[in-house]
Amino acid sequence: MTYQEYQAKRQEECNALPLFFAFSNEQFKKHMEERGLTENDTDKIYRLGDTGGFYLRSDAALIKEYFQNDKLFELMQDPEFATSAFRFEMDNHEYSINWQGDWDVCSCFSKKELEYGEDKDYRDYLKEAGMENLIPCYINAKQSHYKAFDEVNREPEPIKSDKKSISPKNKDRDAR
Repeated sequence: MTYQEYQAKRQEECNALPLFFAFSNEQFKKHMEERGLTENDTDKIYRLGDTGGFYLRSDAALIKEYFQNDKLFELMQDPEFATSAFRFEMDNHEYSINWQGDWDVCSCFSKKELEYGEDKDYRDYLKEAGMENLIPCYINAKQSHYKAFDEVNREPEPIKSDKKSISPKNKDRDAR
């Protein structure tokens, strides 16, 4: 399984969960009514962190199981998977132009929240996450990311041609 396949599978599983998201009072009221509740029945729901997500207390075991059964940490023990996962997130988080790129990328894979520090780098974050064995994978991903970044941002070479260029002004004359 690739990292992208893992992400697609997890997204599909998440989409099937009985969650609702509300970012306004009107949305909240609508979703509560869809569940046969009023907006004041907040004792019957849980909030999903600071995501704007909610779920019924009766669905708590299902939601908990989804988050506890995440196999990402185990999948990251495969060096090929880990390297591709790090590379994907480097590309996704604008790693080359982001001053907190290492923290952003490592935070995607940690089971706990990592503490950002201006004097920290990927080695510090991976150690904090209990993933110091993946430092070589991170280095490989970083080299691959920068190589691709350099290729994309390389100045194009001038086109070399032995033929005269035809300018719009001299089009008729040059075509003869």
